[in-house]
Amino acid sequence: MQSKDSRQVNNLLHNLRGEQFRQLQNVKRSRAHLSTISSHNAPTLPRGLTIPDYDDVQDSNTLPAPAPPTPSYSGPAPPKSWRPIPEKDVHESEAWRAKALSVVALRLDNFTDSSRVPSLALICLKMILEDCSSSREFREEVVPFIPPHLRRDVVRYCAIHSPLPERKLYDLFNTHGHTDGEIIIMGPSATLREHHFLRAIQFSEDSIPSRRMGPTQEILDWEAEDLSGNPLHSLILVSARLNTSTLLTFPPTVTHLALVNLPTPVPLYRISKTCPLLIVLDISYNFWLYDAIEAATALDRIEWSRWGHLEVLGLRGCCVPVGLTEELNKGRWDDVEIIH
Repeated sequence: MQSKDSRQVNNLLHNLRGEQFRQLQNVKRSRAHLSTISSHNAPTLPRGLTIPDYDDVQDSNTLPAPAPPTPSYSGPAPPKSWRPIPEKDVHESEAWRAKALSVVALRLDNFTDSSRVPSLALICLKMILEDCSSSREFREEVVPFIPPHLRRDVVRYCAIHSPLPERKLYDLFNTHGHTDGEIIIMGPSATLREHHFLRAIQFSEDSIPSRRMGPTQEILDWEAEDLSGNPLHSLILVSARLNTSTLLTFPPTVTHLALVNLPTPVPLYRISKTCPLLIVLDISYNFWLYDAIEAATALDRIEWSRWGHLEVLGLRGCCVPVGLTEELNKGRWDDVEIIH
């Protein structure tokens, strides 16, 4: 009697399972049927809690990464305009980099103009920069055949669209440590090395031919790099670290200087002694010039009278102390343009 009742219970459970399976198949619009072996041998524990087979372990590395969990809400989901947007550093955008360079670039052929179409040579050189992975190959087999003006143009272009790493940037510099009179370093992927200008001065002294050298010993190779190129006239640092010791070695030939969004404060008053020929000075977006007291302390120490050729002063995003305009324009025929 007991075995008959248990058989009836088993039959009833079997019929219920079959009915449930058929309902699921109808919902899925599927005609597939599970085999008897798979139905009896299928694990009842959730996936991941059973003993894995060797094939499952081997294929686990090929599984796609799990999707990020979707946020749950106690009520209806809010509209997309109300949902928080992941924060992105504004300094990593092309628009901000072009804006940071705009004050100096406007006096240097306006190279940040977005409507300008890059030349074919510049596009080809950019592709070579991206494809060339060997530093030695790039430095020895590519760079010597790039003319100075094209090195300058590619550094300008990459500073806005895709900042070069420090290794490739310094490979593009000539023997004097710049590209046709310019240095543009877009951090934080690159920085101005501490002894950069000291090494350039040392090389210049070593490259001067001896007076005893005869005319037959002069360099006659037309492919050799011209050692008498333009001196450094433009130095642009954006989001790059600058040491005080490096600042004190700035060449006196610099006429366009930009120190934008530097991560650490620098003694600005010392620049008037190292670079007396400045025409454009841009110190915009430096956090240590946001506060009125700190800005007044840093700017009041500068001897503005030393910069007799100064025409433009960039103070975008900075606090302009009271009386700075009067102090800046004292004894000048033409007022200095302050951009803030």
